[in-house]
Amino acid sequence: MSKQLLFSKCLLTVTALACVVISSTSVVFAHEGEDHDAKAMQPALSAQGKRVVKALNNYAAAVQASDIDAVEKYVITNAGFSSLEGASMDSGWEAARKHMAGEMPMLKDMSYSFSNINPFVRGDLAYATLDYAMGFTIESDQFEGGKHELNMKGKATVVLLKSKNEWKIRHIHTVRKEDKKPSSGANPH
Repeated sequence: MSKQLLFSKCLLTVTALACVVISSTSVVFAHEGEDHDAKAMQPALSAQGKRVVKALNNYAAAVQASDIDAVEKYVITNAGFSSLEGASMDSGWEAARKHMAGEMPMLKDMSYSFSNINPFVRGDLAYATLDYAMGFTIESDQFEGGKHELNMKGKATVVLLKSKNEWKIRHIHTVRKEDKKPSSGANPH
């Protein structure tokens, strides 16, 4: 009995070791030749996912054009709308519209775009994570030379609702990417 038990344990150990080696080798071969600096593969979008991406890009184009009436076509225009810029919040479309309409005339040479849009759609509700880039010039006597250029990038999460077969932004939260500081070698997380 003891020889049979020893043989069983040895066979089990060898089998487990073989499984570990095979699974490790599979991971290596699965990523063989992969360029880790290349863009990540994006899954194919559903028809509704494509409509969400289109609505978000149309919203970004309207912001870039500083056209508040065009922006309004892509948002929920009631008290249910909300916008967070970092820690600053506008509750309701009326407050957000007033905020945006007040800033738009001051921002010259505006650029605003979304990239890496990853939509997730379920029924009449969707959300997307994305990157944004924004650049503009502020003209004012308060700045040396009369103007100040600002470029920023960051991440955003956007919640959308389908209303009358069109995707509308219900909530948008943007977070500006910090400017890179010299590395201290510490873990950035």
